[in-house]
Amino acid sequence: MWHHRLWATALSLSVATALSAAALDEIPKDRGKAIDKAAPEKPRVAPKKPRRVLIFVTPAHLMDKDPHKGYNIPYTVYAMRTLGEKSKAFEPVVSQDLTMLLPEKLKEFDAIVLCNTSGEWIAPSEETMAKLKTMGVLEGDEGNAKAVEMAFRKSLLDWVNAGGGLVGFHFAIGGNPQWPEFKDLLGASYYGHPWNEEVGVKVEEPTHPLVAAFDGKDFRLTEEIFQFNKPYDRKKLRVLLSLDVAKTNMGVKWIERKDNDFALAWVKPVGKGRVFYTAFGHRAEIFWNPAMLQFYLDAIQFAAGDIEGPTAPR
Repeated sequence: MWHHRLWATALSLSVATALSAAALDEIPKDRGKAIDKAAPEKPRVAPKKPRRVLIFVTPAHLMDKDPHKGYNIPYTVYAMRTLGEKSKAFEPVVSQDLTMLLPEKLKEFDAIVLCNTSGEWIAPSEETMAKLKTMGVLEGDEGNAKAVEMAFRKSLLDWVNAGGGLVGFHFAIGGNPQWPEFKDLLGASYYGHPWNEEVGVKVEEPTHPLVAAFDGKDFRLTEEIFQFNKPYDRKKLRVLLSLDVAKTNMGVKWIERKDNDFALAWVKPVGKGRVFYTAFGHRAEIFWNPAMLQFYLDAIQFAAGDIEGPTAPR
């Protein structure tokens, strides 16, 4: 569907939009300093080559309905950018612009981090449709937003299958409810959050490199904790962290799962690509927790192809 002309125009427009997202990371200076201090000095594994990572945030036309607007999204953006800039493990590019998912743009990135992205964000807004027309990258069906949405879906899936890395955290699992394949891509669907308190977290595979931030030991964490629904299936995922039900208040309301299987982080292979998801990422203080920032950095390096780790279901 996409024309391959006028890419210079596409590049300039996309970069301008990415830079405009800088306003998203306006947080109190003391909190910024706390994140700066907590972020790792260097990556656990040196990058095999210079890496570029797209830090994707809920598009502007959906932000007013985003449950994390004005709460953790500014901290998320600041923390993800700091991880790349301080450790020099990757170059962070922050954007709310869907045109960053055009096939030619995706080739510039080693990984994408979905920062609590919510709503039907893969569906183009009127502004995005107008921009695509200005960029000259549409052919036929210029006014058909559904056809464009299907093309964006294909672009993202093709990129991951070809070797791209995808990191999703917290409410990214609830995004694009209109797109069943997106649930398959991340590995589950959102099923509510019975807990927002201190819970026990079990490290299911202590020797896996992606849980090295926790020294292979179970821990406690105050956080909003999700439960998941279909297509969640341990036969399709390699679960790394889960709720330790023996050390958690199981008397809270709205627990729907009866099997006590509350995964909190997993990896999965998708074609030649790599997908990482964790439910952590709601409370603002998560983003100046040193262990959690190391956990995120390791996940991004895994997605980008620098940290090796098994992904096959156990």
